[in-house]
Amino acid sequence: MQNREAFRWTFTALGLWLILSPFMLLGGQSALSNALVGDAGLLILSGLLALTAAGYGHNKHYLVQTYLGVSYGLILVAAPWLFGFTKTVTAWNAGVVETALVLAGLYVVFQKMPKHHA
Repeated sequence: MQNREAFRWTFTALGLWLILSPFMLLGGQSALSNALVGDAGLLILSGLLALTAAGYGHNKHYLVQTYLGVSYGLILVAAPWLFGFTKTVTAWNAGVVETALVLAGLYVVFQKMPKHHA
């Protein structure tokens, strides 16, 4: 239960950061400019997906939530380079946060694996 809560809080906090980060890192007005709509839009969408993964919590599908989070994080780690972010700071922000999301998910997966005693 404790790992599950840590997963949820990690995904919630990082999801909120992804939503707010374009405005914090790029400034409110420039985050909405035509040149950076792709950067800001992808970060905001990523944040919403992280919040969705955090909120998806049915006891029976506990590992599905975790696998969804890990898969989502792995795809989005490469997103800044695949979609050609225009600002280096937003690309690194996305890469670091998404890596943290993957690590949080993998931690839960490995904690949930059965322990073998030799």
